[in-house]
Amino acid sequence: MRISELSQATGATPRMLRHYENAGALTPRRHPNGYRYYTAEDVQIVRDIRCLLGSGLSLTEATELIHILCAAPQNATGEDRAAVLAQLDERCRQLDAGIDRLVAEKANLLKLRADLAKV
Repeated sequence: MRISELSQATGATPRMLRHYENAGALTPRRHPNGYRYYTAEDVQIVRDIRCLLGSGLSLTEATELIHILCAAPQNATGEDRAAVLAQLDERCRQLDAGIDRLVAEKANLLKLRADLAKV
């Protein structure tokens, strides 16, 4: 399938698909004339990438983790799984810290607003 067909099947724009390719997350095959072509496996890879990105992972993280989390988790070693779990736990801690910071900022804004409303 051509890039436009992969785009239609996955909802990712052709530009985004090329970005995934440049990051090493997607590896299309090439016709002799150099044109990219994609398989049904590529459709699943793009869907997995988009799922991982939607979970807050960066494209770099998604590229590193896709084979362990999505493609073949049963083939991952215990060490690989432990490393991924640690990475996901760290990402959750980062998100928790960000949430705490945002809650504190909102409380400060609400206090400033309340103080201004009193004047």
